[in-house]
Parts: sequence; C-alpha cells; structure tokens
Amino acid sequence: MATGEPDPEALTAVSLQARLLAGCMQQQLEPAQRQAVALAYLRDQSHSEIAEVLTVPLGTIKSWIRRGLAKLKTCLGGE
Repeated sequence: MATGEPDPEALTAVSLQARLLAGCMQQQLEPAQRQAVALAYLRDQSHSEIAEVLTVPLGTIKSWIRRGLAKLKTCLGGE
C-alpha cells in the first residue's frame, strides 16, 4: 500500500550511505580537495565557479575533483 511516505528501510540505507560518504570525505580528502568536491556535487557549482571562489586555476580544480572522486570511490568500496 503506497502512502507516499518514505520506506523506513530505504531511509536507513540512505542515512548510512550519507554517513559513510561524510566519513570518507573527512578521512581521505585534503581540506581544499574536500571543499572543491563539496562545492561541485553538494552545491552544484561548475568547475569554473569553484576556481573563482577558491581563487585557484581551473586545471587545479579539475585535478582535485578527479582525484578526490577516485579516493572516495576506493573508500566506499568501488573498483
């Protein structure tokens, strides 16, 4: 029976995944790299916008994000 309310099991799984991601970001990424990844994926900013906000070259932002995503994938059990 669909009531429109979220399934408690699904909410628990999402909550666990969010905690795992937060832990990996905190443990695996350097502060600047963590900030770049967060701005890109949690705040939906473009790489150009992030480069402007953090006052670093665009290529640096792209490298930080690419390497950060690779570290997160490994930490979360990806290939």
